[in-house]
Amino acid sequence: MIALAAVMWALVIGAVVFAYYVRYVEPTRVVVTERTIRLPELPEALRGLRIVHLSDFHCQPRRFIERSSRTAVRLAMGLDADLIAISGDLFDTCNHAAACAGQLAGLSAPLGVWAVPGNHDRAHNDPFTTLEAPAENIAILRGALEELGIRLLANRNERIVVGGARIAIAGSDDYAFGRDDVAAALDGVTDADLVILLGHTPDVLDDPHVGDADLVLCGHTHGGQIQFPGFGTPWAPVWRDRRRASGLLRANGQLCYVNRGVASATRARFNCHPEVALLTLERGEETEAVDVPVRRNDASREVHEEAAP
Repeated sequence: MIALAAVMWALVIGAVVFAYYVRYVEPTRVVVTERTIRLPELPEALRGLRIVHLSDFHCQPRRFIERSSRTAVRLAMGLDADLIAISGDLFDTCNHAAACAGQLAGLSAPLGVWAVPGNHDRAHNDPFTTLEAPAENIAILRGALEELGIRLLANRNERIVVGGARIAIAGSDDYAFGRDDVAAALDGVTDADLVILLGHTPDVLDDPHVGDADLVLCGHTHGGQIQFPGFGTPWAPVWRDRRRASGLLRANGQLCYVNRGVASATRARFNCHPEVALLTLERGEETEAVDVPVRRNDASREVHEEAAP
């Protein structure tokens, strides 16, 4: 009887410790993930290019969110990046852009800080609805980011020249509100030596035009937030295949890095730390990406039922 009581108490204490850890410890521990990505036709001038990839800050007037945002900015600025890319959901809703932009202050890189809108950036007031913010709020969002030196790309691209090599930075608008246009984002990039496409959700991989990019950078999933060893995440807001939740993927030959994000929608993470990713480009054949399927039909145009994370 005493042994049974001891076991029961041990289980209760273990559950309490686990719940405390996943809610209050791991979500606050932003880590740096360093990854070398090999591209077979990378120009010599771009070998060693360092890209800091950030995603899903969900900036809002909450102390733990602000703390995570500032930690991520501090870590990012300590990585000597050539370029910083943010793959959406900078704010929890569009309405927070003006008041909470300071949480992103301090980001800078020689080749610029680039971002695309996420579903939360376009959401109005309540992030769990599908109501899009009015045009004037989107203008405030753009203005707040411009003041921080962050260049918002929505279905367009811009060029950078490094040592004679031409880089096209392209950005697709948000998928959830049906505003994505990958073809427009990648228009005219065929003469570039390196094409980097930012898209909020990894479901951008289903778009038939994505093959014009050399590297795709996405977020949205938060890595699933809960990952079990040997199994992965039980759920992530992506089409069908849970392996799209995080890490370096290859879809129909296309390389894509999916960032686990900075914030935590439910403030619960296990074996899935929030991350700042440092991606270093090298020439060669990439052998460590996880192969995932794509779909090429009208279903890829369906709007996500999930408005979050």
